[in-house]
Amino acid sequence: MIETEISDPVFRFLGGHFHQDIESPEEALNEYLNEASQKLKEKDLIALTEFVNSDYSEADKNEFLEEIADGIYFPEDDITPLEWLKQVTEQIRKHLKTT
Repeated sequence: MIETEISDPVFRFLGGHFHQDIESPEEALNEYLNEASQKLKEKDLIALTEFVNSDYSEADKNEFLEEIADGIYFPEDDITPLEWLKQVTEQIRKHLKTT
């Protein structure tokens, strides 16, 4: 089981932006990138990177992400939840470099 200490910021990020009321994951990410403060994006990037690089198993990470990001249907995208989160993290990183 993933510890609350590492999962709290990830939970807040996913639950706050990727939930059942979004139009699409891409739209939710675009909205986040354009509306969240620079400081919040920097803080989220650190938390997401720590989660991705943590010692938890890929299975545990994937299970956690599937439970939290209920606005995303992963099998449809043919990508694991962890791979999706890595892509999101990289998009945030690139966005921060250009702003």
